Amino acid sequence: MKLARLRRNDSGQAVLEVALIAPFVILLLIGAIDLGRLSQFDTTLAASARAGAQFGASNLVNAANDAGMVAAAQSEAQGTILPTVTASSYCECYGGTATTCTVGVCASTHRLLFVMVTASGTFVPIFHYLKSMQTMRPSRTVILQVGQ
Repeated sequence: MKLARLRRNDSGQAVLEVALIAPFVILLLIGAIDLGRLSQFDTTLAASARAGAQFGASNLVNAANDAGMVAAAQSEAQGTILPTVTASSYCECYGGTATTCTVGVCASTHRLLFVMVTASGTFVPIFHYLKSMQTMRPSRTVILQVGQ
């Protein structure tokens, strides 16, 4: 009689199910949080690189101001991260051949001036899933043509 009653008693079943499933749910939640943080980090890098490139592409004077492009990119991050920013400019003849930025070098076509800004940073996940994912260094590069 007591054995039959114990077989029908399932009062601890819910607690056992929660205890078995909780670690997997917590790992899934931590993974989702890290994925969201990485997405926000990448979006901030992209916005920083774009801000620096927009500053440089606005006119010929700003295109030569690498420090100004770096400052514009870093100020876009607004203290959330401090990205490492590199800025440069380069020239091409119309049609895609790379050249120096001297006047008259593109004899049959006109010269195009571009700025390139790269923002990168170190992302550290909350939970280290694998040895290779302890730190990541995502980067974003934006290239814009300078308005001439």
